[in-house]
Amino acid sequence: MPSSKSRCALVSLLLTVLLSSSAVFVSARGQIVLVVDDLGNQRRSGRAVIDSPWITTVAIMPGRPYTDELAQYAFEQGKEIIIHMPMSNQTDFPLGPLGLNRSDGRLTLVQNLNAALASVPHAVGLSNHMGSRLTQDREAMGWVMAILKQVGFYFFDSRTVSTTIAHEVAAQYQLPWAMRNIFLDHYQTDTFIAQQWLLALTRARQGETVTVICHPYPETLRFLRGLTLDPEDLALLVPLSQVLNYARIEQRSLRNFPQGI
Repeated sequence: MPSSKSRCALVSLLLTVLLSSSAVFVSARGQIVLVVDDLGNQRRSGRAVIDSPWITTVAIMPGRPYTDELAQYAFEQGKEIIIHMPMSNQTDFPLGPLGLNRSDGRLTLVQNLNAALASVPHAVGLSNHMGSRLTQDREAMGWVMAILKQVGFYFFDSRTVSTTIAHEVAAQYQLPWAMRNIFLDHYQTDTFIAQQWLLALTRARQGETVTVICHPYPETLRFLRGLTLDPEDLALLVPLSQVLNYARIEQRSLRNFPQGI
């Protein structure tokens, strides 16, 4: 039987360990990546959202009227730039210039992708714009990832459909990748946007890495203009390249987030 003195020493040691563990848990900080999609069609809203200090990564569509200008401007503002690549969707919504569609054949798909890569200066990665059909097509996504691997890009799965396998194919091709967790403005109301931001911030404060997609909607721009962050929360904001997965597929529980096209 341990002596009273020994028991006190043991209890003291356990309390020290528990307090240390609690301190680590409480101080654990995650990361937030705030990506703005769909840039390239409008100059004014594009520049306005790039100017937001909370936006870390901008996704610019290829072949649009202000693609080059906004990419150059984002680079000057220190933002990370990715190509927001139009891909075929289940509703057959028009893709616009340089869209990727399996029905056009592999040659055209690869030509469009190469043209897109050449059209967005300073880009370091690529995400899918729409793509609810193509991101479920393992072979076609393989064509995409093979090209991205050649140029050293990473891939960001916008996850516009819950059954996407695009990030899995990226991992199989040894591409660094990430996947969207939260849509900030799937519904364009002040209340919904504020709720989604609070969700992202809460999860990051609890130690998670959270990837958030938003768009240059008037409601989103208004929210970003009114947003303030304390220094600790500001430190959570990082560009997409800082949260990439490498070499293997991580098994994650996928919540029932809203889907897009």
